[in-house]
Amino acid sequence: MAVAVREALTEVDRVADAVVETYRRCHEEAHQAQLVEFVDVKDVGAIRTIACPDRRTVEIVLDAEVDAGSLIPGIWRLGQGGHRVVVLVALGRIGAAHPELRGVPCRLQAYWTEGDRVCFGGIEIP
Repeated sequence: MAVAVREALTEVDRVADAVVETYRRCHEEAHQAQLVEFVDVKDVGAIRTIACPDRRTVEIVLDAEVDAGSLIPGIWRLGQGGHRVVVLVALGRIGAAHPELRGVPCRLQAYWTEGDRVCFGGIEIP
């Protein structure tokens, strides 16, 4: 007898899935990957990204445990490689992310949830 086990989705899972779905609705290819698959940077751990090759865009989902400043070397390397970088930040942390990433070649976008729905704010310059 087979038993199906369903793991609970994390907030990062939900945000990443919503971003991929947004690209798909625009008829663009996007896939999820770990940041270390794009850049060789120490201490980035298992940070989730969504890549859209046609737009040369990498979106990084910043979860509650990750300090935005730890992303700086990876963001610089992605930018030097010709990628546009968007850091997705929970709405409650967007204010703190601005000074941490000021002057870094990226954009910020807030996210929040309303029930089962993931919502996104506008693109901001840190």
